[in-house]
Amino acid sequence: MMKHENNKDFEFKEIISLRPLLISLIVLVVLVLCMVLYYLVMGLNFKLSFVMITFAIMVLGVMLILKANSSTVSFSFTKDSLIVNIGSSMIVYAKQDIIGLYSLNYNLSKSSRIAFEILLQDGRSLYFSDVEFNDKKEASKHAALKRFLNTFLKEVDLPEFKKIRSLNLHRMGQYFYYKTNKI
Repeated sequence: MMKHENNKDFEFKEIISLRPLLISLIVLVVLVLCMVLYYLVMGLNFKLSFVMITFAIMVLGVMLILKANSSTVSFSFTKDSLIVNIGSSMIVYAKQDIIGLYSLNYNLSKSSRIAFEILLQDGRSLYFSDVEFNDKKEASKHAALKRFLNTFLKEVDLPEFKKIRSLNLHRMGQYFYYKTNKI
């Protein structure tokens, strides 16, 4: 899933760069459409086999929509900037414009799930997550994510962090890394 060419270049495959709230909205729309379909076919009759088929269609629909919206994302660090390639578009961000990062702490966990949000000084955020929302334990991917997190924190100079205790659909990750003079 992830490839790195040198110490400052990283590539993630099948990554969604949609806001978490938009992903939730996609899931909700597919759920409503499947329930309407079930009602049109079955009415108010409950048949377990049809419920299972409807659920399978719902899961398949969500996965197909998310896979269609996924792309390969690569990150490269230069002296003064972070270069992000999403699919075929390249965007350059000055390191000084990055004020924070919500992420899983790959140094403390064994997770190999990609989930992070980069906060920019102008109030915008960049969201990145895996297409699949399971938390597989892949040792090689975890090691690469741990190296990516440590490189990102060092390159962008995000020395402080705090654990986020509350659940929030707007945030990706359990830890917030930040510059002390910016927040």
